[in-house]
Amino acid sequence: MTQTHAPELNRYRVTATGHPTRIVEEPTVEAAAVTYIEDFVTSPPVPELRLWVTDIDDGHQHCFLLDTDSGDIQACG
Repeated sequence: MTQTHAPELNRYRVTATGHPTRIVEEPTVEAAAVTYIEDFVTSPPVPELRLWVTDIDDGHQHCFLLDTDSGDIQACG
């Protein structure tokens, strides 16, 4: 019998331009950004949406840019 292990979830605070901050539980910062976009961003006010994903445990922050026309997401920088 093979046991499957669910990935360990981390807690992230995610904020996006023009949208409220939410706590998201996902295994990675990238997954947290995608979940936030899918669950909380209904009508982006701008063509490019900037997201900040902060690890609640260590405070490390990541930034992502979402092109709302194409759906492409990339790291800021």
